[in-house]
This record gives sequence, structure tokens and C-alpha cells, in this order.
Amino acid sequence: MDEILGEFIAETLETLEALSNEVVAWEADPTDQSRLDAFFRFFHTVKGSCGFLNLPRFERLAHGAEDVLAAVRRGERIADPATVTAVLAIMDRIGALARDLGDEDETVEADDDALLNALSMPVGAIETQHQPDVPGGETERSGSTGLASPGRTRAPRTIRLPLALIDKLMNGISDMVLARNDLARKMRERGVEPDVEGSFERLSANVADLRDMISKTRMQRVDRLYASVPRMVRDLARDLGKTVSLDLDGGDVEMDREMIEMIGDPLTHIVRNALDHGIEFPADRIAAGKAETGRLSIVARQSGNQIVIEVSDDGRGIDRAALVDRAVAAGILSTANAAVMSDSEKVALIFHPGLSTAAQITQISGRGVGMDVVRANIEQIGGVIDIASTPGQGATVTMRVPLTLTIIPGLITRCGPLSFAMPRGNVMELLHENSAMVSIEEIGGARIATIRGIRHSVIELEDTLGLERGRGHCGPRTLMVIRSAAGQPYVLGVEAVDSSEELVIRPVSPVVAAVGVFVGMTLPDNGQPMLLLDAAGLARVARLPLLENERKTGVPELEADQPAESVQALLYRDRDGARRLMPLAVVDRIEGIDAMRIAMSNGRAFARIEERLLPALNIRNVETGNLQALRLHDGRDQLCFVIEEVIDIIDVPARLDVSIAAGRIAGLVMVGETQMEMIDPFALFAEVAAWQTPTPKRSGAIRCLIADVDDPWMRNILAPLLVQAGHEVSFGPIGDVAPDVVLCGEDRQLAVEGVPVLALRDVPEALADVRASSIYRYDRETLMAAISGIAPRAA
Repeated sequence: MDEILGEFIAETLETLEALSNEVVAWEADPTDQSRLDAFFRFFHTVKGSCGFLNLPRFERLAHGAEDVLAAVRRGERIADPATVTAVLAIMDRIGALARDLGDEDETVEADDDALLNALSMPVGAIETQHQPDVPGGETERSGSTGLASPGRTRAPRTIRLPLALIDKLMNGISDMVLARNDLARKMRERGVEPDVEGSFERLSANVADLRDMISKTRMQRVDRLYASVPRMVRDLARDLGKTVSLDLDGGDVEMDREMIEMIGDPLTHIVRNALDHGIEFPADRIAAGKAETGRLSIVARQSGNQIVIEVSDDGRGIDRAALVDRAVAAGILSTANAAVMSDSEKVALIFHPGLSTAAQITQISGRGVGMDVVRANIEQIGGVIDIASTPGQGATVTMRVPLTLTIIPGLITRCGPLSFAMPRGNVMELLHENSAMVSIEEIGGARIATIRGIRHSVIELEDTLGLERGRGHCGPRTLMVIRSAAGQPYVLGVEAVDSSEELVIRPVSPVVAAVGVFVGMTLPDNGQPMLLLDAAGLARVARLPLLENERKTGVPELEADQPAESVQALLYRDRDGARRLMPLAVVDRIEGIDAMRIAMSNGRAFARIEERLLPALNIRNVETGNLQALRLHDGRDQLCFVIEEVIDIIDVPARLDVSIAAGRIAGLVMVGETQMEMIDPFALFAEVAAWQTPTPKRSGAIRCLIADVDDPWMRNILAPLLVQAGHEVSFGPIGDVAPDVVLCGEDRQLAVEGVPVLALRDVPEALADVRASSIYRYDRETLMAAISGIAPRAA
């Protein structure tokens, strides 16, 4: 509330300052309608805001002035100089109250009555009345604040500055950082006295703190982006005849003010599309088995140097067939190409200009203008947009944009004597061309790199920019797997990647920008200007083949869709002290477990949780005290995985940097500058599954007849095993109901017409000299598989 109050004070004082230039002009010409409207809007805004902020004095003053100005606008009252003076006195009082808001000695409320009385005096009588002192001079003070909450703390003092000035401050401190780095390099080369080095370290720390503080001046909470969404959703839902609940999360996330302004329009487009195209009418939702009220969710979170904003709805999803039909009808796709498109490619058609799934044109949507503009705006600020949709369940639009437009992490790439920067957010993976995971071939004149079974087009940076290859370079070239919003990921070949740095981005000249492959200029630590590469621009200039063209070259289409760009993982400290990652999707909950609730059986641990025994992994021989554990769930089974402590939940690339698949470790993934091990949930559940024989999943139990009635092993060991597996067991001769299978000792030599017989022998296969159709009775896996493979007879 203090933050909102501070914003109210700043806006009020800012508006008063702007209107102060109009005071003299309005006094000279009180009939000027435009200036009259400006004053009226000011009082109307103050009145609307102070009701929410619980400021009754503001509301009373603004309401009185608004009534008088409304009468002037209607022609019921003349804006004579005395009326103008009284209105200006109200403005001065509101300004004084805003400056003193929360102070213990505000102007007394009785002065407000005098000002309001002056407003209500008839025309011509005001001049004869005593004019109250206008705040700003010597006024009577009182301990009463006039507010409903007398204990309110003083609102934070704020000041508004032009964004251009903040940009200049940022550029200045960035130059200072570059100069500091250059000086540090020279000091290391030439050597300095310890006391000089200590002074430099203090200066360096102060410069770093100053840079952080100036950077924060550009940051604002995402709440500002959310401000207009609830009203927009309410009005659109009412106009469409739908009922929608809105869930906003992540409002405390901070991002660059300029970025918030640039992402506002794309977010509006996406929300309008979700309400119009996605969420069904109440009757349709009930018929589909859904709740009458649709759900719209907007979530913002920070992922590294990016802000991720997800807009999800539980509507009908994207109609792929309708998109394809519209594309074919518009001549964008041929029928043959449309027939072989993957599901993700069909969904991506929604970004094509002129395509829409709307049945008719409305004021909200249906003209085919929207999502193509959204993607263009997101790409313009260096972001990426993606859509995931499940028919009948809804759609999720994910926008990934840089945290700020001024400072981004980047990779410095070398091409002969020149260096270029690539935003690190566009780089999915780094490999060497001689890696065992990479195979490169030429197909139809195009180079294709296959990385772990996934195909990527390959372009060389030197060829794209028209540069010569470095002659002195030895060793394999570096391959950068690039994420591009303009199409599929591709591989960019460079001579080498030298370093990773925080880059200060500055605009590039129009002549350089016209080339189409550079989006800015940066100054790395060496102070030499360097151009920032545009991932999408490189793809356009290189004219990368579309998937349809690739299919014509004979490259087989990948059946599976590309994996998600990132996944959430739980960062935790393992029991050996190492920090590892667990996919968050399998973590059902994090809980504490008393070591006394863990018991060992046959070398395996089980934890007693909620009156159930769950398999427990990562258990030491002797456990004491309270243990931290993850309860993992695969959709059917659960297990308990003991850890040391939970550290954080982070976003990591869905594709591993290095695949290991050894034991419990799936592979390595980069987290910042550190490679961490990712746990393989498949290996954990497979390890637990090996502890027990799974119960067969059948529509009916197998009727098992044990012929050897007097055999204790058959009765006391085999029969309970079959019952536990869900089968029916009987003994003796065949009765009225024929069994599905007969089990007997190998020496019985039984043959039953129409019923399979399983003969069980006493010795394993290595020692057996008996017929091959018998089964070793302690070979549980083979025995249970043989019984499960028998089709049950009809009862």
C-alpha cells in the first residue's frame, strides 16, 4: 500500500506541476474549454484514487471542485475570476496535502471547510468573503492528520526523472566499468604496490554498487503490466457473454521499464485471443464436462537473464485443422505439404500473417491481424514466443524476453581477426564439430548437422558475413545451436567462442542495421567496439531451408515434436555434498521424515509415510534424527528420495548439454557457469520396480489348477504367489469349470485337452537335461510371464 500511495503522490504532484503553466492562461480566458477539461480531469482522477487509498480529505476537496467545474461545463455557472481563484486554492491545498501526507502536523481540516465554502458562494459574492490562507505560507497546524488511519507511516519520498537521463547515467557508469576493467588489466601486467591495489579494490566495489543501483532505477514490478488486465478481462467477458476467472501471479517480478511498455500490446493481443477464441461459452463448457467459468492465468517469473510470461487458458485449444484449411485456401500451403506437417508446425501457422480461426469478423478478432504482430514485436526486443496447445484442454502462450535492453549476457565469438557477440539467451548448446554426438552431411546442397538424432541446418558465420576463414586457426570449429524466433533452431559455425561476458548494448548506426544481421553494438572489457549478432537475421540472410524443402531432399521427418525449451528443476544438495538437479515434474512434495520411520528389509529401505510403506532411496546404513526427503511420483507409483537440503527451483534447458545415462545420472546441464548433474527419474523408478514383481494388469484373473495336491511347495509357496499376483487357484482334478492353465511337477507328464499345462522342474536350466517345455520353479519371472500370457476363458 505504501508503494501505491507513493505512486499516487508522485502522479498528483506531477500533474499539478504540468497544470501550473495553464493557471495564468485560464485566468486570462476562463472560457477556454480545453483548459477547463484538463482541470476537470485532474479533480476527477484524484477523487477516484483517494477512495481506494482511504483519503477522505482529498476526496471531499476534489468532489467539491469537480461539481463546480461540471456546472461551468454545462453552462450553469460562469467561470468568473473569483471562481477560478477558489478552484486554484483547492488545487494548492491538494498539492500541500500530497506533500505532507503522513506527516504529524498537517493543515487543519477547518481550512478545507473555508475553501469549500468559497466554492459554493454565489457568483459576485466570493470577492467579499475572507480568502483563506493558501497552503504554502504560514498556516495553523494540528496534530490531526484527517486520515482514517492515524498511525500511517510517512509515504516514501519519490522523484521522477526522464528516462533519457537514466539512460545517460547507465551509459556513463558502463563506461566507468570498462575503464575500471582496463585499468585492472594494466595493473596486473605491470604490477603495483599492495596499498594501491587495496585502494583500487575499494574503488572497484563502489563502482559495482553504483552500477547496480543505477540499473535498479530502470526496473519496475510486473504489477504495472498487470494493472489494466482485470478490467479488460471483465469488460471483454461481459461483451462476449462468457464468465472468466483471472489468476495473476508473479507481479513482484521486476523488469526494465521500457520492456514493460513494449510488451504491453503483445500481452493485450494474447489475452483478447484467449477470451475470444479459446474460452468457450458457458453452455459449451458444460456440454464438454467443464466448469461453467473459464480460467485465464497469467504468470511471470525470472529465468536467468530472461523474464518468462505465460498466458494459459482452459478453453478449446487451437484448431489445427482449421488453420491448415485456411492456409491451403490462402495458397500459403500446398495440400501435399499440409499432409506431412507435424503438430507443432500446424500450431505455428497461427503466426502467419492473414490467418485466423475466427468464424466471423468481430471488434475483438477475426481479421488475421494479431499473432503475427505479436511475434514481430517480441522478436524486435530480442524475445521468443511459443505456443503449446492441447485440443479440448486449452493453450499456453509463453513469451521469453530479456530482463533489460541495456545489459545482457553474451558469448564472444571469433572469426579470424574479428570478434562478434551473440546473446547468450539465443544459444541452446555449444559443441565441437568433431564431437561424437555430431554428424554433418550435405544433402541437396545444404549442410545438415544431426545432434543426438535431431537435424539442424548449418551455416558458417564467415560465409554469411562475407568474411575469409582464419588461416592460423588450428583445431575443430565450434558449433553453436541457435534458438531463433524466425524458424527452427539451427547450427552456427564459428572459429571459436572466447568468453562469456555481461555486455552493455547500445544502438547501432542505421547503415549497419540495414545489413539485417546486427541488432546493436557493445563494448566488452577490452574497450574495442563489437557488433551484436541477430539470430533471426542470420537465418533470414542465409535463407535457411524450410522443413518442407528439407523433406524434398529426402531427409526423414522427425516424428516427435521438439522438446520444450526449458523445464523446471529442483536444485538440491545431495548426501555426498554435491549440488544436483531433480526434474520438478516428478516431485510430489518435500517433507521431513523421522529416521525411526525407515526400516531395512533384505538390503532395501522402506519409509512409513501416511500409514503406507514407500520404497526409500539414498539411505545410509545408519540413520538418525530428522531427514529431508523428496516424495517422487510417476503418475502411479511413489518413492521416497532422501537428500541433504533443498536449495532452489530453477529453469534449466530441456535438452542436456552432455548425455550420460549412467546409473541415476541422466547427464550434465549448464546452470549459469556451472555444469550440474541431472538425476534420471526413469532410473530411480526402474530401480525400485526391480524390487518386486509387478501385478499383471488383466481384465480377468487366470484360473490356475494345481494338480499336485499333496506337494507342500505347490500348496504353501506357489499357490500364495499366484494369489498375490491376482490369479485364482484351485487344487485337484478338473471340476465343472475348466481352468485356464494346469500346473504340475515335471514327472507328472499330464496332458489335458484344450488346456495348456506348465510343467515345473526342480533344477535350473544349466543343470537340466529335461524337455525344453518345462520351467524352473524358482524362475519367477519366466513362470509369471508364461501364466500372464495365457488368455482367460470365458466364465
